[in-house]
Amino acid sequence: MATLIETAYHTRKIVKYGIIALTGLFLLKTAISSAASYWHKLNPPPPPPPTVAFGKLPKIEFPESKFKEKELVYRLETIDGGTPNLGDRTKVYFMPTKKPSLMALDRAESQARKLGFSGPAKKISERLYRWQKEDPLLASLEMDIINNNFAIKKNWQDDQSLLKGERLPIKEQAVIEAKNFLKTSGLLTEDLQAGETKTSLLRFIPPNLVPAISLSEADFVRVNIFRKNLNNLPILPPYLEEASVSLLLSGSRDREKRVVELKYIHFPIAEETSATYPLKTSAQAWEELKRGEGFIANLKENRKQIIIRKIYLAYFENSLPQNYLQPIYVFEENNDFTAYVPAISPEWTE
Repeated sequence: MATLIETAYHTRKIVKYGIIALTGLFLLKTAISSAASYWHKLNPPPPPPPTVAFGKLPKIEFPESKFKEKELVYRLETIDGGTPNLGDRTKVYFMPTKKPSLMALDRAESQARKLGFSGPAKKISERLYRWQKEDPLLASLEMDIINNNFAIKKNWQDDQSLLKGERLPIKEQAVIEAKNFLKTSGLLTEDLQAGETKTSLLRFIPPNLVPAISLSEADFVRVNIFRKNLNNLPILPPYLEEASVSLLLSGSRDREKRVVELKYIHFPIAEETSATYPLKTSAQAWEELKRGEGFIANLKENRKQIIIRKIYLAYFENSLPQNYLQPIYVFEENNDFTAYVPAISPEWTE
């Protein structure tokens, strides 16, 4: 029969070796787990395929470019010397389109009154109507009564006092005034409130508005209001010098003469309804641009040789209704040249 001393001795040995075994098992498990994590890091599982939930997408219909391309020669001089890897997929968003309704004209008339046009409208087409007024300037408002996009133009050329530019607002004040004008008209949506703004100084050299060097030389200031970024990508209009929402401000203290032009194109985007689609590579898009298959969104006059310094993804917002917000590759040479190329892989467009 084991004595008490022998029992204690064997118990201590069992405990000792048990601790050693448990420690060994723990270290082994940790080593296996670390090795597995390292292996998965080096060999990550492939991501699930793009959802392509909308099926084949319609090809982006760019407008006819107002820039006359004359055998442009392209050269690539990006920071890394090549085309970037911008991923193999991105989101496409559904854009619901409004349908004609019996109340469309009533809603359009209500919006027109908020913009200062209270007279009867003239029917231009089934969906385009025009309002006019003569005081204090001859002015017209043309609105699509289905989606309520519109343009206001005032005959500021008839008022020489507007060409003095004596009280033009500085950049920050111009942005505040432009957004306040939209807000009081019920047009300042959340994505416009949070979006980027750009201003440009303009002077009138008949018959055109041209860039001005300084505020003292300017007759007007244009405020461009862009939508906020979506999916970390900018949303770009056909022409960067004039956003889809753009206001031209004079130096007049008369509220009716302060905003002399306004373009408002704003289609709804269902941010909660999206699908992922495969992208062509930026190298493929680069080859398409060199073949003349891109859309020229900005081109300084008398340019033939173009040096591309930046390539990135964005979304294209057309001036016409579109069912989907689709990505584009943007090719830039500083502020002198910008071109767009559709980014969706061609097997998913029709």
